[in-house]
Amino acid sequence: MTAGRAAAFALSFLALPGAKAAADGGGAYGPGWSAVHADAANTDYHQGEGPGELKLAWSRSFGGMINLGPTADAAGRIYFTSSGSGCRLHALDGATGKTLWCSDVVDKLAVASSPLLDRDGNLFVADGKAMRSFSPAGELRWTTPIIGVPLSAQFTPHGDVVFITNVGVIYILDRQSGRAVMEPHALVPNPRFDPSKGAMACMRGLPECPSANTPAVDMATGRIFFTFWAPGAPRAGIRAMRITGGSSPTLVEEWVNESLPGGSAASPDISADGKRLYLTDNEGGLHALDAATGNILWSLPIGYAAGGSVSTSPEGLIIPAGGAKAALMALRDAGDHAETVWRKADVNNFGVATQAGGFKAYPTASLGHGRAELLTIDTRTGAILDRDAIPGKPIFTVGTTLGPDGTVYVATILGEMHAYAGPRRKAARGAEAGGDHGSPKAIP
Repeated sequence: MTAGRAAAFALSFLALPGAKAAADGGGAYGPGWSAVHADAANTDYHQGEGPGELKLAWSRSFGGMINLGPTADAAGRIYFTSSGSGCRLHALDGATGKTLWCSDVVDKLAVASSPLLDRDGNLFVADGKAMRSFSPAGELRWTTPIIGVPLSAQFTPHGDVVFITNVGVIYILDRQSGRAVMEPHALVPNPRFDPSKGAMACMRGLPECPSANTPAVDMATGRIFFTFWAPGAPRAGIRAMRITGGSSPTLVEEWVNESLPGGSAASPDISADGKRLYLTDNEGGLHALDAATGNILWSLPIGYAAGGSVSTSPEGLIIPAGGAKAALMALRDAGDHAETVWRKADVNNFGVATQAGGFKAYPTASLGHGRAELLTIDTRTGAILDRDAIPGKPIFTVGTTLGPDGTVYVATILGEMHAYAGPRRKAARGAEAGGDHGSPKAIP
């Protein structure tokens, strides 16, 4: 799952072999931050130029937990799930924080996913019983029963919805009708799931949750990459399958690499040139794999178990997610090894350090005693350009998303959502406390 990752000089990035601008993630994806990790490749990278200075615009608290950062459309609306009672799927005005609509159709296990957005503005999100699609206005479009809970979905190159449930069943559904365009593909014999037992093991990618992360999809090759802990195996691994057949897809297994000690709480990241994958394990390792073969090209001990996926820029800068006693660092793939571009041992990184154009990154840092702040970093040097307090006691930030105007949204495990506006937009003022359908509520 997701939770908490920037940079030598720009010229050194451009020297990375095969580096190119990240693809838009395929024709079905909506413009903006339309997938849980921004795009099909799980880059946690915002293509627009990021602001260098921020100001808290609004904060709201929702019942239960929020487990992932929101997705955002081109109009500046944000969408996310929470685990509280009543509404669990939320659509907010990104500028003000006001609820536009919310839905109580999904159950509390929908908190395992962030809504996927297509180019028509439709949403796709699952819970413990079904994958569902909603219209931009929040109307239920279709419901398809499933076995297990997916940890967010993606689109295939053909534009279908693809996802893997926590118990190891792969589904490919027509995004207009919800019809299965391929028989469900079970990675384990006789998969079963009892929604009443929840899916807490997925928080750390443990054996009880064989598929604990979001797949990455290469739109050029049709490969889908995902972590998987096979029943009885001594450690978790990462797999590649190729989606073939256009409107009548099949899945072809390409490779399996079972070398992730302790499991993984990180979704795999595809490099900008499509040749490499990056992910972390639960014993403090960061790995680069050959996307075509699955062979490990290099591994680097980073000193802690990352609580989320890495952020990868088009120039090849890698920032791991944070964790307990995690130093904020930026790395560069040097081919057969990783080079440390900069490292800040005095900054306790405890979120996903989303990157943006203009050599910016937005990590969250723990200050101790429950306090935390959002940093704006120059990824070329690691210099801190701006710092803003995160209200309340966030415990852990679970995702950082950038909207189309550069607004930065920070979600916390305690069910809080905070918005930080850049200079291109004035912060919302005078918001009164309100409920789920009301105005933004300040968090003490």
